[in-house]
Amino acid sequence: MTQIDWEQFKKFKLKYSNRKGFDNFQLLLEYIRSVDKLISPDDILEILREDVLSQQMLEKREITEVAQIEEYLYTILHG
Repeated sequence: MTQIDWEQFKKFKLKYSNRKGFDNFQLLLEYIRSVDKLISPDDILEILREDVLSQQMLEKREITEVAQIEEYLYTILHG
């Protein structure tokens, strides 16, 4: 995945069972992981930085470092 396909993301959200109450950013991370299971946190951050809407999500959460993405991923995986 080199860029976010927002139409696919919308379809993913409709099918995803959001029992954990994830916000859109957490769902976006889960979507990216679902498309490429072997993607690294570094790659995820790079993808997010290249997309205008995702950049806004990063800024809102003051995410600038890979370690911060890893924290969100940990939350998703271990809730």
